[in-house]
Amino acid sequence: MQVNIVKLYNSVPFRSFTDTTEDKPTVSNPVKNDPAPVFLSPSEHLHRAYNDPKLVKKITYKDFESLDTWENYKRTLLPTAIRRIKKNCYRGETLLYTPRRLPPLKSKGVTTVIDLANIPDYDILCNLKGFQYYTFPIFLDYEKKPPFITRQEFAQTHKIPNTHLPDDSEEFAYDNEAREFINSFKDFVSVVNKGHFYICCKYGKLRTNTALLMNQYFNPEWDAHTALQADDEQIEKFKNFYENLSIRDKRDLGFTREFEEKLRKKLGITK
Repeated sequence: MQVNIVKLYNSVPFRSFTDTTEDKPTVSNPVKNDPAPVFLSPSEHLHRAYNDPKLVKKITYKDFESLDTWENYKRTLLPTAIRRIKKNCYRGETLLYTPRRLPPLKSKGVTTVIDLANIPDYDILCNLKGFQYYTFPIFLDYEKKPPFITRQEFAQTHKIPNTHLPDDSEEFAYDNEAREFINSFKDFVSVVNKGHFYICCKYGKLRTNTALLMNQYFNPEWDAHTALQADDEQIEKFKNFYENLSIRDKRDLGFTREFEEKLRKKLGITK
């Protein structure tokens, strides 16, 4: 029996791990001037395309879905229902990771998206789809901050070195933080009163309930969706919020004597 010899052509020689002589660039194959590869995150890629007039029109739903594949998977598998709270007004979860759910809201009269969680890149999606974007960030521990706590409570947890300067004291810090939130809330109420909105937070639950509950208590023009009930702890927090409202704040919000009397009664304020 004759055995034919098999010849291997174009075989690739294997190098030892310790041999690095062949890794050096040669004149015929220079690599020192080759640009280093640039790896962009989905968000960075989206921002680069958004800021480039030639690329912005090529942004697709997949660009937003890939921002967080886990969030996209969860929301596609178990989406939170979008619920109507007033004519042309709806509530639900963020639609950033499931962007196909956003355009149908237009046919329902929605023109503004109110984002309570200040989610990055959400404004880009809304702009591309023709919605006005407004953010009213509500901190999850809002009940531990001004204007929902008293000055005494704030002083116990926020010790600021007093150098006898007017802007370096617990009093100033409390007033500054309370004023920032109250001003944001007044802006939020003005957006709500224009109607035609979709209000949402990350999961459409805690922050959305808080914002709608505050709107229900402190917005005289709100005439719908008053089914939310504040518990005893929230009532105490709302009392502190009310006490921090100035005469001008009440005027800006549209308080009337009748409305304020009813509000004080709901808050249990008798004096």
